[in-house]
Amino acid sequence: MKSTKKLTIKQTAQLIKQCSSIALFAHTNPDGDTVGSCIALAHGLKQLGKTVEIFCDYPITGKLATFDEVKLIHNQFFGKYDLFVAVDCGDIFRTGEFSGLYDSQKETLTIDHHGGECFSKYNCLFQYASTCQIVFEILKELGVEFNPTIATYLYMGLCTDTGNFSNSNTDADSHNMAGELINLGADFQHINRTFFRDIELNELKLHARVLSRMRTYYDGQMILLYVHQADIDEFGLDNTVTTGLVHYANDVVTAKVAVCVSQDGENAYKVSMRGKNYNVREVCQHFGGGGHLMAAGCRICGYFEDVIEQLVRVVGFTI
Repeated sequence: MKSTKKLTIKQTAQLIKQCSSIALFAHTNPDGDTVGSCIALAHGLKQLGKTVEIFCDYPITGKLATFDEVKLIHNQFFGKYDLFVAVDCGDIFRTGEFSGLYDSQKETLTIDHHGGECFSKYNCLFQYASTCQIVFEILKELGVEFNPTIATYLYMGLCTDTGNFSNSNTDADSHNMAGELINLGADFQHINRTFFRDIELNELKLHARVLSRMRTYYDGQMILLYVHQADIDEFGLDNTVTTGLVHYANDVVTAKVAVCVSQDGENAYKVSMRGKNYNVREVCQHFGGGGHLMAAGCRICGYFEDVIEQLVRVVGFTI
């Protein structure tokens, strides 16, 4: 087993200072936090004269694709780097197809807020609401000058990972950082509108279909939504439209466990879970996934109804 070490913010900044070229890896099936963290970190490090590239094995689509700076993210690896950094990755497999490449490197660093495992040589891990909060502190320690671009992408990660400051991981530090970023020029209105308000007509129609077949279990304590690939294809959408659907289930008054199951290949399903005073991370870990106590996910292979049955049974052990 490789030797690993946990670093403070200051130690992480010192490590980065020693490197002239850095490769950043966003996690597979990227969200606003991993993209926002990578882009903000890349801009800050380039300001210090570093050579920085961002890699992700998954195409940037949906609402994230509407932001200009995502063009900095590459799907194919190239170049040589002093340091390889996994950003917002709770385990090495979140780097997707780059996991083998990443694991073969000597100088690796994880920057993450999930409280996951130490899979890199160096690990900057904090139980924050978003990885962007860690990046924010690292950039401050490095003496980076925050411009509106850096502020906007940090706000993206903070805002999306807290559910627009409504999830249980939201705290005073989240709000204080948001205030600082707004003062630094973050385009918070664009972020809020894009991720929490704007919706295509066909996407709204998909939501209506999904809600019309909502399933309930355990006297309404478990609420489950599901999306088949055929639904997405029929409305001419891509798979990113399933992001956030689970919140409809979580908004049901009786719900302790909210689940959204969306098809992710033949006989494969992506599961997103939210909890109200219920440990959904434990359920997702049972299936090889992970995340936060009240917000987690996993991927399950099998026939659709069998996948549903497995989820209902595991939740039933503890609900």
